[in-house]
Amino acid sequence: MKIAAPVSLVLAMVIFTILSPTFLTWDNLDGMLADSAIPVLLAVGMTFAVMLAGIDLSMASTLALASVVLGAVYDGGGLVLSVLAAIAVGAAVGAVNGFFVGRVKIPDMIVTLGTMGLVQGIGLIWSKGVPKPVSDHVLTTIASDSVGIFRYNFLIVAGIVLLLHVLLAHTPVGTHLLAVGDNADGSKAMGLRVSRVKLVGYIVCGTMAGVGAVFLVLYVGASQPATNTDYVMKAVAATVLGGTSLFGGRATVWGPALGALLLTVLQTGLTMVGVDAFYEPAVVGVVVLAAATLMRGRK
Repeated sequence: MKIAAPVSLVLAMVIFTILSPTFLTWDNLDGMLADSAIPVLLAVGMTFAVMLAGIDLSMASTLALASVVLGAVYDGGGLVLSVLAAIAVGAAVGAVNGFFVGRVKIPDMIVTLGTMGLVQGIGLIWSKGVPKPVSDHVLTTIASDSVGIFRYNFLIVAGIVLLLHVLLAHTPVGTHLLAVGDNADGSKAMGLRVSRVKLVGYIVCGTMAGVGAVFLVLYVGASQPATNTDYVMKAVAATVLGGTSLFGGRATVWGPALGALLLTVLQTGLTMVGVDAFYEPAVVGVVVLAAATLMRGRK
């Protein structure tokens, strides 16, 4: 499963290049890298919940609330404060999820289903369902300007992915997360504080939703009280495609990032060859089922 995402990505690129002569142009590749920013952030964030044998159904709602907070704080506090507030909201929702999953020991699906509704409601009540325009030169520069051939937004996302890779693969925190995901009872017997480890995992997951909200506002120029619920399904699909075990204990950061990029390539490629957009959720659903079936066989 570790090679599923890169192999599938290369295969998809080859197929769509054959089917559409304009697919493998720099303008299109640049656009796909930009479009993949939010899916990549959510996928690598979701990885920190799934590696604990859990899930976060509240990511899309957290993304929406964080964007609402960014828009509300921006007018009085400026860009830096509003961005920090959005990220803090994401981390706070993640902390709530982690507390109830780890300390109160409520199943993750029930907890995050509850916070999904709560967070979505808060965002809609606060904003009255109306997007808040955010026009800032720095955000526009990040979205449109480049360093060499890569846009700032891609470089920022790549840097975040690298940091999370270091956290997971080269620190005790990552080792503890994988250990708890693989065997929570055994980890507790070895002296690990399982509830605290789960709290950390869900905080990272929520924080990535907060960062994703910044990119959402960056792209659309306004807060979004109601976001696309497909974000959660795509995040899970990318996570599983990247080799993260749904049963916990096995994960990478680069794999889900490539999985999210693969889903973006599929979406763009299908559109360019004339496939109706209504087929996209079905394709993602098939991917999730197929990957989960393969993972079940390995387990």
